[in-house]
Amino acid sequence: MNLNKSIQIGIVLLLVLQIAIFSGCDQYKELTNDPPEITNITVPVEVEYGETVQLRIRAFDADDDDLTYIWDVSEGTLIGDTGPEVQWTAPEASEEMVPSRVVTVNVYVRDGSEKDAAKTATILVYSKPYRVAEGLSGSYRLVAKSVHGDLVQVTGILRLTPTTFTQEFQEVLEGEAQSVKQFVTGSYKLVRPFDQSSGTIHWFTHGDLKPAVVTYTWDGRFLALVFSSDATQYIYNREGPGPEVVETDDVEPEPIDPEPLEEDVEPEPIDPEPIEEPEEVIPPDPVNTDGEPVVITDATFKTEVLEAELPVVLEFETDWCPFCRQMKPIVDSVALEHRNTFIVGRLDIDENRGIAWEYRVNGIPTYIVFRDGKVVGRFAGAMPKDDFVNKILDALAIPAPE
Repeated sequence: MNLNKSIQIGIVLLLVLQIAIFSGCDQYKELTNDPPEITNITVPVEVEYGETVQLRIRAFDADDDDLTYIWDVSEGTLIGDTGPEVQWTAPEASEEMVPSRVVTVNVYVRDGSEKDAAKTATILVYSKPYRVAEGLSGSYRLVAKSVHGDLVQVTGILRLTPTTFTQEFQEVLEGEAQSVKQFVTGSYKLVRPFDQSSGTIHWFTHGDLKPAVVTYTWDGRFLALVFSSDATQYIYNREGPGPEVVETDDVEPEPIDPEPLEEDVEPEPIDPEPIEEPEEVIPPDPVNTDGEPVVITDATFKTEVLEAELPVVLEFETDWCPFCRQMKPIVDSVALEHRNTFIVGRLDIDENRGIAWEYRVNGIPTYIVFRDGKVVGRFAGAMPKDDFVNKILDALAIPAPE
């Protein structure tokens, strides 16, 4: 029995001694050491081609071991590839107008036991000119064209890609006639400084070696292009009125007229009665003592314009039109000064497309002079106050004041 106990005690002492020896060696430390923990990584979401930025990582080690940092980026140039902070330069673009691409960033953190913690991030590398041009890309309908401030009656479409353009024009001639469609194609590039809302473009028309200098403004919907060489301005609408909208407005009245006449006989007598009632209600309008322009809509056009006792100068305009804004103080002033001679009305073409289409309004601002329900004059564009008044008085055959 004593021999067995002695053997057991000897085995236990041997095991304790081995554990003590093993726990003091490096292998034991490696087996029991936890890997470092990455607490934060700072990498920009996106950078421009050729831009230099700082990449940063923060890590924690419970055993206070010295940490080693190794960086690896799929493209671009690292200024030093070790350490918690490094500088990185994005790849250069072969030309300005190139699409964006994604770069992958890998960083490894290792402690004394050679245990790694790793983190991966991505950076979008982009070209600012391409990004802005990509935002401008799309199809636009021509809303207005002017040369030296004078409106030109023309319809058209502009199609933009990030690098090319196609312009389609068709002049509106007298009556309903239109000229043959013309197409202009070419390429363009943005010139610094610029941003999403405004800037300068070099416009290369096919066949011309020298580019035209164009300034642009854009609000996400309306695009204005101004060619400095000949003071020509185009205003385009990405969601401009399409022919389908006009057809709906035009076709509706035809079925509506016969249906009420068949179902209800009232519409026939109702037509003359309202004509007489407005004549009693309208007197404040002809007097127009407040001198304020009257807001006209498709619904009120007949009563407020065609049946008005005084002549009506109807302005076709809209809020986004720069020439309309330029004319606003002039129109307001004329409306006040001539309040007992004629009425000035304003019709927003975006909200009232039926009347604008009926009277073939292809550019703004357009002014149509009505007397006794008939058109007696028409002109368009921004102009000095005296010219504006004289055009109205000429249409009404009223001598201009001396």
